[in-house]
Amino acid sequence: MLENFLAPYSDVGLLILRIGVGLVMLAHGWPKLNPSGPMGGVSGVGGFFKQLGIPVPSAAAWLVALLETFGAVLLIVGLGTRILALGFAIDMLVAITRARIWMMKSKFAGDGIGWEFEFILGMASLALLFTGAGQYALDPLIGL
Repeated sequence: MLENFLAPYSDVGLLILRIGVGLVMLAHGWPKLNPSGPMGGVSGVGGFFKQLGIPVPSAAAWLVALLETFGAVLLIVGLGTRILALGFAIDMLVAITRARIWMMKSKFAGDGIGWEFEFILGMASLALLFTGAGQYALDPLIGL
């Protein structure tokens, strides 16, 4: 019953998913660019990345900050969805493995610092990688 009713609106679901992932990424990306924010901007993020052992930490900090801000806006409007989704999935995989599990010794939420948030963002990004932006996006207009 619900399948018959909702199937024609699957592209609305993809729009909702893009907006949700994009807004969360934007909320986490802006502090990485803001030099007067709690992270100290890109230089502060680069220092944190250095502690994590991420190669070329300053360049990686810029890449992540730009992906999570400008990339998030592009994801919301559905421009370059698949490549951005791949970038976000990699971003979340590194966040889980290097920051949460390796540095913070996190396992699950019960120990105080879980990695479930990054995991679901990574899974949502993978879903967008495989499904694409949907009809309500700029990608179909330019043939992506």
